[in-house]
Amino acid sequence: MGESTWDYDAIVIGAGAAGLAATHVLHDAGRSVICLEAADRIGGRSYTDTSIFGVPFDLGGHWLHYADVNSFIPIGQDLGFDLYAEPGHIHLAGSLAADGVLDRVAGVSDELHRQGDADNDMSMAEAFEPKDEVERTALLLKALSAGRDLDEISMHDWHTGALEDNNWFCRQGFGAIVTANAAGLPVKTNTPVTAVRRKADGVDVETADGTLRAGHVVVTVSVGVLASEGITFDPPLDASKQNALSLITMGVYNHAAMLFDVTTLPMAPDTWVSYPIEEISGRMARGGGILCNISGSGLCSFEHVGNFARELEDAGEEAAIDFALTRMVDVFGADIRKGFRKGHATRWGSNRFTQGAYSGTRPGGAGLRAALRSPHAEAVHFAGEAMNEGETVCISGAHKEGLRAANEVIDLLS
Repeated sequence: MGESTWDYDAIVIGAGAAGLAATHVLHDAGRSVICLEAADRIGGRSYTDTSIFGVPFDLGGHWLHYADVNSFIPIGQDLGFDLYAEPGHIHLAGSLAADGVLDRVAGVSDELHRQGDADNDMSMAEAFEPKDEVERTALLLKALSAGRDLDEISMHDWHTGALEDNNWFCRQGFGAIVTANAAGLPVKTNTPVTAVRRKADGVDVETADGTLRAGHVVVTVSVGVLASEGITFDPPLDASKQNALSLITMGVYNHAAMLFDVTTLPMAPDTWVSYPIEEISGRMARGGGILCNISGSGLCSFEHVGNFARELEDAGEEAAIDFALTRMVDVFGADIRKGFRKGHATRWGSNRFTQGAYSGTRPGGAGLRAALRSPHAEAVHFAGEAMNEGETVCISGAHKEGLRAANEVIDLLS
């Protein structure tokens, strides 16, 4: 393979956590590399905004899950960010406030893990039928962790990926860490890739600005973009990858954020609010949870997933904010409205660059992440949170997959 015909040793497609990690490794190794991003910013689903509310707001990932292994805790600390362990403040409303509720919620989780360890891979909807508000709320928490409805969750995959979930937060926003860690990297935004073509002497990457050639390509776009064939591959992706893409799919996780005058909020910073979920219809939980007074900023975020999140997206931002604010009133009383200043609702389900919030595995798809992770046509590599089998759905998992793919490329170039 003639290296002189290449524009770059490697081209990375997508400037989310995985793509930035891959670019970092290749750049630091002295390899010529460019990262191409379709959107007008870097970070992908890691995105902290300060313009909407005047305080840090993570439109994407906010929780630094699995703190014992999360890559971004030491990265953030080294960069000087203010990171801290989740305080563990929990507010249980209504019937959930009764004695013994937390023990019952833990019991549902234990039962789900037993089902996840069973021989046949079933959906979470099949594994557990909730009897009351407590069990419906417990299932909602699992749906939130998977970003999808209960009948779309593979019990085997969920069970395998569920580590000890101790969480941390970043006062300046999780997305701010991802962006700061990418400072100085060679990234070109507003450059969507339309095709990846394997040639005898490298790989051609077609963009709206022309064709670039590299020895290797690292593709880090979401499985939603891959499944929709937003990028054409020549040769086409093989049957194992196509099968994996049919079962590892994008879910929707949205925030309906509300800014309050902090003096009117009757809870400690970073309080998680659970209220009784009255309805799970069609395996869809019509409700969510609320992370309140984020880092003491007065910002509260109503978290909701699956087809209910899609319904609220379709209904419009005002409807999503109204639903969230009404839940705050249900929990804390009508006076909470006096402190409400402004709202904003995310729309990850209709985001054309991601086509969802993060991936999850449908029943029958457990064990297929390795098929997504394997190289294609020897010189096309893949990375992203969908490929990670430990820190599933996590930004840290995406970062580690980017490191893996980049090191694969370096080994082959060497």
